[in-house]
Amino acid sequence: MASPSANSAAPIWIKEVTAGSFKFEIYMNEYPSFESSPIFTFGGHEWRLKCCINYSKDVHLLLELISDADAVKATIEFRLLEKNGGLSWAYQRVTHTFSSKARLTDMALLRVLRRGLHPEIYVTNGCFYVLCTIFIASDTTKVKPNHSSSGLPSDSLIEQLGDLLKSKNISDVTFEVDGEIFNAHRVVLAARSPVFMAELFGPMVEGNKKCIKLEGMMAEVFKDLLHYIYTDKIQDVGTKFNQHLLEAADRYALDGLKKICEDRLCRDITLDTVVSSLGLADQHNCGKLLDYCLNFAAKPENLLQLTLRQEYLELMKNCPSVSAKLSERASASLDFKKIIYKR
Repeated sequence: MASPSANSAAPIWIKEVTAGSFKFEIYMNEYPSFESSPIFTFGGHEWRLKCCINYSKDVHLLLELISDADAVKATIEFRLLEKNGGLSWAYQRVTHTFSSKARLTDMALLRVLRRGLHPEIYVTNGCFYVLCTIFIASDTTKVKPNHSSSGLPSDSLIEQLGDLLKSKNISDVTFEVDGEIFNAHRVVLAARSPVFMAELFGPMVEGNKKCIKLEGMMAEVFKDLLHYIYTDKIQDVGTKFNQHLLEAADRYALDGLKKICEDRLCRDITLDTVVSSLGLADQHNCGKLLDYCLNFAAKPENLLQLTLRQEYLELMKNCPSVSAKLSERASASLDFKKIIYKR
């Protein structure tokens, strides 16, 4: 598609489309501005990207559903692209249920970069590029084994996908994780994770790259991550493993797995795990886990012991927001006040 002229009335253009990823070219003509892209189709629905740049040059993006629909649940990721086409660290991801009454993403203006666009990195000839990845979730129900009139069990999709993962049949992508090789299927990964959708089918993907090396993850964690993607199940493991698995779930936008790990960590809070779980909850935006950890740590008998631990002191120093919340929670405790008054 040809680039528009400087006087074009629509300075947002779709440059490339691959599966659920759309590369937008956005022209910066003046400030403030509020522009819309041409309407495009994905997942049987019509959409439109809107971009707002205010006086401070803050850039906000939002996705609008044009089609009439009752409930379209989608995860959207906006990511800035660098001049060389590489993916930038500047991104935002949100899950929203679109409908005729809620056509826009629930974050009215989704902030991509707080102050300016750093022209030397992102802007070329007065425009910058954004990769928008959309993953539309379909309603799923767990398949329960049942029996036909012959008494034989019927086929289970979950079991068949699990067998497919084990057999390695028709796998078309491999991952190297911590020295181990894992075989998988691109379409299955992309259907479950918008991040895998972008990494495996996005416009920046190298077509002949069949082995992907992942850094910063243990092989056992990735193995369980794959098992969940194919079967909706994970093994019953300890706190440390669940913490690593939660990080992996957040990395690949697997909200269901993230919730399972969060629930397990809430159940297993002790003096030995609460500090690491507090830091994890703050880093990965786990509200429930953060609340459980704060309640546990704010108990006077627990707080007095935690203050003697080096890991606790380091967390309070490095995460001032957690320190402030814990101080507030502890100050509100009647038992804590009684201890102070007795002194």
